[in-house]
Amino acid sequence: MMNTVHPHRRASARRRAAPLNLAIGQGSCSELSALNAPLPRRVTRAFSLIEVVAAVGIFSIGMVAVIGLFAPVAKSVGNLADAEAATNVAALLASRLQGQPISFVGTLMKVSNGPSRHQLTDTDNNPNSPIADPRADLQLLFASRDGSKIAGYDNPAVWGATDTEKFFEIALIRNETLSPATPAADPSSPDLPVNPDDTAAFIAYTARIRWPAFVPDATPTNPKRALPAGFNPSGAVRYDNSQKQVFFFSGVVTR
Repeated sequence: MMNTVHPHRRASARRRAAPLNLAIGQGSCSELSALNAPLPRRVTRAFSLIEVVAAVGIFSIGMVAVIGLFAPVAKSVGNLADAEAATNVAALLASRLQGQPISFVGTLMKVSNGPSRHQLTDTDNNPNSPIADPRADLQLLFASRDGSKIAGYDNPAVWGATDTEKFFEIALIRNETLSPATPAADPSSPDLPVNPDDTAAFIAYTARIRWPAFVPDATPTNPKRALPAGFNPSGAVRYDNSQKQVFFFSGVVTR
């Protein structure tokens, strides 16, 4: 039996066997032109002078606003640092007072009035009274900013020739509910009152710390180089303490 091959199958086999003859460079002219054509150039639009000026103006306004915030922020940071220093001075003050005789501590105590028990007397609260001058109040204590120095105003063993180191002003207000200052009568000598601090087991107090106590003064005629903060000799209020920061804390000195 003879094997016959269909004519269409032989033609397909011949087409499959034909070698590929694709040589480089045989493409059409239009295809080669497309490959060799330069890439399209991107057009960049520059800023005009008006746009630059407007941008600089907006930037300047923003910078002025930002710079305007620096002063309040710096002041706030400074106030926080001073408040922390006042807390440190309060702890050092309590330690110093505890090391003193109670009778001496009692001489530094101001008389309190009012229900809160940390108000100064009317004389001390009067900004135009002679005792409103912190330099004339013998009961006030002063402290340096770091608390390394705590003493009365005129204490040459602690302070130098100027007032520039006196940053904190300290007033001790007696708690008369717990530590009454009214002298008691001596039964053996009724005419001689007895100081209650001589026999008291403790003195309770509230300390008022204000700052700054003094501000620099470059006047050549002022050898102290500083003046009390808020001092205005020609003003209606000679000693204005309203701008000072203040901190209160309670303490007790035991025998």
